[in-house]
Amino acid sequence: MKIVTIDKSLMLKYAGDPEILQKDNRPCVLIVRLKYKGKNQDFAVPLRSNIKASASKEQYFPLPPRPTTKSRNRHGLHYIKMFPVSKQYLVRYRTEGNVFSQMIKSILDKNEKRIVQESQRYLSRYEAGDRPLFSTDIDFLLTQLYK
Repeated sequence: MKIVTIDKSLMLKYAGDPEILQKDNRPCVLIVRLKYKGKNQDFAVPLRSNIKASASKEQYFPLPPRPTTKSRNRHGLHYIKMFPVSKQYLVRYRTEGNVFSQMIKSILDKNEKRIVQESQRYLSRYEAGDRPLFSTDIDFLLTQLYK
């Protein structure tokens, strides 16, 4: 598991899904080899500064708030915004010299097993038809990824 950003060309391919987060250079956590519809697939889970407080706790992994996190909102990995990726679209995200980013990376590393399990649980529910409002359209995104 590592922190990456996603090449703009993939985000352009994904522009047909209104729930894809289009912010340039948004850090995401790369989780490799999750199972979706019987196949292994790599996924990126975006880090978000302002997850609504009303979001179900099973929809995100909480992290310490960023300076941009608004009062009553949450900062964390937002599972419902995850999307499929392949290696050619990954861009290294530099954490060197950024104390906050290094702290986040440390928290993610310590909780890797939990994050992978929660991501897989989300995908299993999604595949079974439990698709939360405002979630990305994983099936559509997969068709775009391999176009």
